[in-house]
Amino acid sequence: MAMRTSLSVLFLLLCSVVAADAKGSAVTKNDPWNPHHIDDLPAEIRQYIAEICKGPPSAQNDFATYSPQEKRWRINLECLRCDGLGEYRRGNQYLDVDFVAVGSRFRLARKDYRDCGF
Repeated sequence: MAMRTSLSVLFLLLCSVVAADAKGSAVTKNDPWNPHHIDDLPAEIRQYIAEICKGPPSAQNDFATYSPQEKRWRINLECLRCDGLGEYRRGNQYLDVDFVAVGSRFRLARKDYRDCGF
């Protein structure tokens, strides 16, 4: 499990690296709403996202952060884009959720609304 989590964190870090144009120009091609930011998350988190989204999701780089000391994934739904997500927003706040490791799985540990970052 630690290896899979480490690989997931490494993958998220690699996704944040800016790709260079094939001709060597300084044009960046990093899609800020990349569906691959979700693909390597633990199965329980992907399942949670599938339940709240009514279509294919995509996410920004800071959508999911992992704390190895706490064995906790923090999911910022403000950085998630999909159909049906509006019900997870209250005025100027979005739902944040935490998943913590329990054995080799992750379980939902906390849900609360936080101010939007825009």
